Amino acid sequence: MLTQETFDELRRIIKNYSGINFEDRKKYFVENRVAQHMQELGITSIKDYLLTLRLSQERVRELVSKCTVNETYFYREFYQLEAFAELLSQMASKKRKLKILSIPCSTGEEPYTLAIVTKEILGNLDRIEIVGVDIDYVALKKAQEGIYSNRSVSRLPEEYLRKYFSRNNNKWEIKPLLKKAVKFLEGSILDRRFMRSLGKFEFVFCKNLLIYFDIKEQRTAAAHLYDVLSEDGYLFLGHAESMSRISSSFKPLKVKEAILYQKETEEDEE
Repeated sequence: MLTQETFDELRRIIKNYSGINFEDRKKYFVENRVAQHMQELGITSIKDYLLTLRLSQERVRELVSKCTVNETYFYREFYQLEAFAELLSQMASKKRKLKILSIPCSTGEEPYTLAIVTKEILGNLDRIEIVGVDIDYVALKKAQEGIYSNRSVSRLPEEYLRKYFSRNNNKWEIKPLLKKAVKFLEGSILDRRFMRSLGKFEFVFCKNLLIYFDIKEQRTAAAHLYDVLSEDGYLFLGHAESMSRISSSFKPLKVKEAILYQKETEEDEE
């Protein structure tokens, strides 16, 4: 078992790399992931393992990947998709090109879902750029492969399953049309230079990430989300997340059953 001192150092290493803070109650979870990593590396001493992490960012990258939770599926939080579809229809008549960001995108279910909704609403994906970003390189490889279990696609309408997937043994593979529509990048929401390099987006989905950050990292993330959101864009957070305690730079609004956020402007403040 990890001593408290060792656990504190491990979570400090993870936080410095990813911004994710593991509370004391997550000690067993981290301990389990560390044991897996040590076994893969052939390291039997926790002292040697810590030394390896201090000397190699690649080993830290591997550990963070193991400690990242990638629990997701297609058509998650349908009420948000309904709001997205309505706003997409409105915005498509005003703009030539639309950009959509999914961060973190995990194994790709969300950005591919957004591609499906976009294709159904607009009829094609010619005017759309969808970018999926995650810090977990293992999850990104799975996203790029685009092969999913029955559980991942269980909430998809049967029509969409036939239309956008091919049967691959006992799994489902995204068809080339959707694969080409999504670009996946490895990066951190806390990296200002990386975030600004992405440009501006009309729709930003950042769900169930801020809850893993302390308030300092939450405010940094909020500032970077502000940077990438277009002036008339919309930010989607997880149902348990809110900008109200984090940043005054966003105003909430309700679209159908979803609470979304837009940039606060000087006119709004008057």
